[in-house]
Amino acid sequence: MYDKIDGIRVVPQAGMARVGGAVYPKQLQQFQAVGISNGPDGKPDTADDLNLGIVDVKWSLEEYPATFGDDDAQYVGVLDQKGLFTPNVDGPNPKRTGNRNNIGDVWVVAEVPASTLRARAHLLVTVPLYMNWFADEVK
Repeated sequence: MYDKIDGIRVVPQAGMARVGGAVYPKQLQQFQAVGISNGPDGKPDTADDLNLGIVDVKWSLEEYPATFGDDDAQYVGVLDQKGLFTPNVDGPNPKRTGNRNNIGDVWVVAEVPASTLRARAHLLVTVPLYMNWFADEVK
């Protein structure tokens, strides 16, 4: 039993997606927000904390400051309101400085509406999987 949600966590804490769609398939990444109760001791991150399961949140992307002025959040893809990240098409992208690809680092942010509860996870959007090492055997 719990009386309120004391915090949230985004899982996975670090995710990876791959651009694709033009030549190679995309690799999507699913995120979930988990509610946390601090338990009887009222302190966070202790053994008596309760995992309250998935909670409804507002999802968004924010810039992860890996490179100055790269604007990755504009180009890497979209995050829907169910926490599913869909990467952009493989590049190059003529709209980006230097005709770069649509890869980069972003924060995936979860916020509980009408509260101050907020959590985030790191998302790396990288190049397509060029070779499938686990392909079916040739017959």
